[in-house]
Amino acid sequence: PPASTRLESKGLQDNTQVLLFLAVTAKGADPIDGVTSTNPEGLTAATGKHAEDFKSRLGALDLKCKVLDKAEYDKAMYEKMFWICTMMLVGAAKECKTVGEAGSEHSDLVGEVVDELAASVEDVDFDEGVKARLAAYTDVVSNFPAAVKEFEWRNKLFYDKGCKVHNGLLDECVEKGKFKFP
Repeated sequence: PPASTRLESKGLQDNTQVLLFLAVTAKGADPIDGVTSTNPEGLTAATGKHAEDFKSRLGALDLKCKVLDKAEYDKAMYEKMFWICTMMLVGAAKECKTVGEAGSEHSDLVGEVVDELAASVEDVDFDEGVKARLAAYTDVVSNFPAAVKEFEWRNKLFYDKGCKVHNGLLDECVEKGKFKFP
């Protein structure tokens, strides 16, 4: 998984990990939970020794969290990577202001990129409905601005794998001045 190599290099591979699906639209605003039409139990997930404690803390704030074993957590981690990499990239390349615009106006391209990224991941069998789950999350955070950021932590993984559609969109972003390789 994306974070595993970094965690292993620091001896932290067995630490408690969390995929936080929350959005805060403004300072002082209540957080928007990652509850979607396809995941009413929420998308926030935790794994590891303190996962249940983390779930309890979020629950005290009326926020949802599911505790997953490491294999299921890794699948969820990749799905979150697919979402952030795809929606930001398609949005930036196609000059969309928001991820909602990218998802609604370029849904076929979004699906093509998600399929390509998922196919590039070895030794993981993703559950049916990845694209539907990601589209449902896009609906929840539709006003989030679309821009390629944190390349080394996000899209670089798929760039290095040679994902053609993904990398072509990165080139398109460079040509339009929406992204510059580090």
